Amino acid sequence: WPYLLKQKLGYLETVLIVDVPAGAVLLSEISNAIMIGTSLIIYILVALNISPTVTLTTLIVGAVLLLTFKPFIYKMKQLSYKITALNKELAHHANENIMGIKTVKAAFAEKGVEGKGKDYFAQLKKLRVDISLIKSITRSFIQPVSLIFICAIFYFTYHSPNFNFAALVAIVYLIEKIFTYIQQVQNNLHTINEYVPHLRSVLNYEKKAKDYEEMDRGKKKFVFNKQLQFNHVSFAYNDDRQILTDIDFNIAKGELVGLIGPSGVGKTTLVDLILRLLTPTQGQILLDQQNIKEITLKDWRQKIGYVSQDIFLMNDTVENNIRFYNKTLTKNEIIAVAKMANIYEQIINLPDKFNTIIGERGIMLSVGQRQRIVIARILARQPELLILDEATSALDNESEIKIQEVIKKLKGKITVLVVAHRLSTVIDSGRLIVLEDGRIVEQGPPAKLLEDQGSYFSKVYNLRK
Repeated sequence: WPYLLKQKLGYLETVLIVDVPAGAVLLSEISNAIMIGTSLIIYILVALNISPTVTLTTLIVGAVLLLTFKPFIYKMKQLSYKITALNKELAHHANENIMGIKTVKAAFAEKGVEGKGKDYFAQLKKLRVDISLIKSITRSFIQPVSLIFICAIFYFTYHSPNFNFAALVAIVYLIEKIFTYIQQVQNNLHTINEYVPHLRSVLNYEKKAKDYEEMDRGKKKFVFNKQLQFNHVSFAYNDDRQILTDIDFNIAKGELVGLIGPSGVGKTTLVDLILRLLTPTQGQILLDQQNIKEITLKDWRQKIGYVSQDIFLMNDTVENNIRFYNKTLTKNEIIAVAKMANIYEQIINLPDKFNTIIGERGIMLSVGQRQRIVIARILARQPELLILDEATSALDNESEIKIQEVIKKLKGKITVLVVAHRLSTVIDSGRLIVLEDGRIVEQGPPAKLLEDQGSYFSKVYNLRK
């Protein structure tokens, strides 16, 4: 997860769409090179049988040509690496601005975006022209050299006292074939060097993916009968930035707990630890006294529902967005979770009801409707622990009220952790946990914290009234 967080939009897409097919072309070219090399060796052996001197001279000339073109081959490889890197940057630029197209248009920044895109294309054009120029130079050089060499062989052989016309025709034919194969080898080397960066890009991503692969050593099932417990948990990133320090609390089964605190104090990091996207650097997270690392990742994530402020919806029907690849869900179950998420009435008022296409990232719906469809999707999985991470931060008052109604419906039925800036979202929770500077500074029922005029919750609540 920390590795994925650092990746730019479009990089992986370029690897899959551009680099992988290019890697396949490279393997095909290597196969062709082996076949050409085999044919070249056969012709050389036959030519050696007829005239060792002429054949060796031909090989020396061919070797000199290949050595002469070595700097061109190196230059080709360097240009190809630049093109591969530039393709990734271009894909990132396109993806980033397409996702933020509304902001771009609202800020009248189209010209700036277009200008940067044109700059990328101009760089790509120059690099591709340079590659084409190198290919043209090397391809047009071998044929004249081979013709001059064959004429020279013909001249010296013709004036030789042991002139044999049949042998001359055979050796000239073989030399012409040898030079043809040398040119093909040259072309193959150019193509191989052009595609090597693509294959290397794929292999690098594969290596990094394996290096950062989630290790699932858990073998036990998810069993939640009593409580989820943070037992003196601390977390720091690799650069030693301490995010959480000595976090110690528990959430009882069926409890509704609110997690609040200023921005940047580690609330989302704490959630990521529960989701097992991150691993504590100190302490343990326990479920019914069992370290959560001992539970299989599949079981763990199937039993935990996560709703964030960053809404992910597909350009598909409402039903398929709730279903989210779960083919076992029935239509009645989808309707039931839609009602539970307070979105059913809005869905049946859509043009095609559950079959309405909602557009890219749900653009055809309001933010509140999108959020409730995501909640319906999560509820369809029947989670035992539901995490709402700033799920109401971007909502209007009416949408927030509907989300609060959903939370009230779930109270006591499943365990809920609500991470919020809006205190109105957590005022009805059974208990509040207040984070500040990566530490728990307060916890208790909202009413009790409100009585303490010096508490963070009381200060912020009274400030926002």
